[in-house]
Amino acid sequence: MNFSRTLLLLFLSVALPIQVIGGQPLNVIKVATLAPEGSSWVTALRTIDDEVRQETEGALGLKIYPGGVQGDEDVVLRKIRVGQLHGAGFGGMGTTLVYKDVLALELPFMFDEFGEIDYVLEQMDEYYKNGYQENGFEFLGWCEIGYVYLLTQRPVTSADDIRGIKAWRLEKEPITEVLFRKAGVISVPLNIPDVLLGLQTNLIEVAYAPPSAVIALQWFTRVKYVTELPLNYTVGVFLIDSRTFQRLDVEHQRILRRVSRRHMKQLSIYSRKENEEAIAVMKANGLKFVTPREAEVANFHSLVEETISELAGKAFSRRSLDIVQGHLHDYRQKKKIE
Repeated sequence: MNFSRTLLLLFLSVALPIQVIGGQPLNVIKVATLAPEGSSWVTALRTIDDEVRQETEGALGLKIYPGGVQGDEDVVLRKIRVGQLHGAGFGGMGTTLVYKDVLALELPFMFDEFGEIDYVLEQMDEYYKNGYQENGFEFLGWCEIGYVYLLTQRPVTSADDIRGIKAWRLEKEPITEVLFRKAGVISVPLNIPDVLLGLQTNLIEVAYAPPSAVIALQWFTRVKYVTELPLNYTVGVFLIDSRTFQRLDVEHQRILRRVSRRHMKQLSIYSRKENEEAIAVMKANGLKFVTPREAEVANFHSLVEETISELAGKAFSRRSLDIVQGHLHDYRQKKKIE
């Protein structure tokens, strides 16, 4: 194979698919997500697709692959790198696979209330947008996934309660890996699609997720207790490969960016409400919410401080943590004055 032909094939492997029949867009951006069909995530992506098609008069659209049909988020990321996919709605670990400094937002007990979250995300928007661009992606907006809670087969109100119980750990996720090790917890690394089966077969007895995800993934059918202590805040992100984005007409770039950012912001508002409703659903289905004593909460916080000390500068940059904590401090100072 000669050199020029090799270059041509390489270009075609990452180029946008061209569709010119059946009223399909000329440029189709292939987007994958673990979120199931019918979820608010997928609904938002389909709404973005509809509006972008309308505003570009059919010249640009999304082809959406929901429900993990393209694989776990690390597989999706590899497919984007080689041009088989062009973007994704990443959640949780996927956001940090592309840009690890997002972990600074998701450390346990970082935020006390939603006002803090909204302020810090707004202040950090440019920082993370630039970070994603440096890693080859166009940032098209955050989506709130929500606060994470422990889900268990038996009540957990202290660090001692969780020791000796097999807890799920998201594979390749550094925070829980270090935190569970320091707490003396037996952890079983699994990808998200394998967790339900793990709970069904007693491979694991502890999982963790935001309430809406607990419902969507059906995990609530296989646990009995929820520890009523929000552990950490998690975000999702809509990303498009920079090579794909740069090939678009400049006006189409502007439309895609504007429409996506607006609907991702609306999705975050809806997700917050959805998590509240999911808690009510869990209670209606018989899950019992247990609350740790203050002394035990303090012990959890101590474990987290040790974990952060080990991770900062390794799993994410110390600079990102300092900036996030600086904005958080500014917000809390303003609240005191008010």
